[in-house]
Amino acid sequence: MTQDRRSESEDGKASSSIENTHIKNEETEDEINSQKNELLSTNAQSINMNPSNKKKSILVLIVVIILTLLFGLIIFGLWKNYQPKSIEVQGRVEAETVYVSTKVPSRIEEIYVHEGQKIGKNQPLVRLYSPEIDAKKQQALASLQSALALQSTADRGSQQENIASLYANWQSLKAQENLAQITYQRGAHLYKEGVISKQRRDEMHAAALSASSMTESAYQQYARAKRGSTPEQKQGADAQVEIAKAAVAEANALEAETRLFSPVSGTVSKTYGKVSELVAMGVPVISIIQDQNLWISLNVREDQYANVYQSKTLSGFIPALNRQANFKIENIDAEGEFATIKTTRQTGGYDIRSFKLHLVPEQPITDLKAGMSVIFKLKETK
Repeated sequence: MTQDRRSESEDGKASSSIENTHIKNEETEDEINSQKNELLSTNAQSINMNPSNKKKSILVLIVVIILTLLFGLIIFGLWKNYQPKSIEVQGRVEAETVYVSTKVPSRIEEIYVHEGQKIGKNQPLVRLYSPEIDAKKQQALASLQSALALQSTADRGSQQENIASLYANWQSLKAQENLAQITYQRGAHLYKEGVISKQRRDEMHAAALSASSMTESAYQQYARAKRGSTPEQKQGADAQVEIAKAAVAEANALEAETRLFSPVSGTVSKTYGKVSELVAMGVPVISIIQDQNLWISLNVREDQYANVYQSKTLSGFIPALNRQANFKIENIDAEGEFATIKTTRQTGGYDIRSFKLHLVPEQPITDLKAGMSVIFKLKETK
């Protein structure tokens, strides 16, 4: 009996527990359904919200976006403003120009080249004509011939016929001297005997002395002719020859100035004058550009100098060729006072000078011509 009762009580508890569990499950489902209904109701209310509130929300969102963009732009602008700016400076392709001129006034007789023509060193350019130079050359040649004749005479000495004539004259005067001496001796003897006067004796003595002097003079002429020219005379004749030769060389040098040749290789830049026109001394006749040695001239201010003086190369853009190229800095020179930017005490600061950069291409650039522009970008110093 007791066991049956225990089993019945246990069965009752089990059934009661099942019923309670079922009741709890039903309550949970009711709560879930209730929450779903509330959520759906809330969504419905939000969907069915007032249109004016919806517009306000959109406007607020737009304002926030605009303010955010403005703030971002301001920050970017400030950052960009404090970054080093690129400054474009313009350089120019340069080349050495050689001017060919003459030393003598003359007329253009023929021009062998034209503008833009490529020429080589020592190539004929122009032929000039000057009649004054021709006359001067003929005069110098004649002077040289005369000096050479005098030099030949000095070197050879007197001719044999001249020497013989002088010898004969000396012998003749010598005989007269002997006769005068004998006559004087006789006169002196007769004077002692009182036959002739003293005056007559003195005349005989004077005649003897005169004959002796004339004989000595004739002998010296003969001796000089036989001896020939002195060293001093020969040196004088040689000097006259050298003077004449120098005059001929001067005339030849002036004549050479009538034929102009190119001193360098390059391109004919310009021809000055036409055929038959008169050319003045020192005035250029032709100018030649040495376009095989091009370089770039670039002027920078003192406040831009810090960005280039330590650089060995600069990159530049050539608009005419539409290409970029690297250029090596050869040297930097200070410009003159005319290129100085003056300042005043009111502005503070200092006088800004300019510097000239000499650059050459690192690699040969095809079709690069003198006068082309080259654009360089430099960083501005803050």
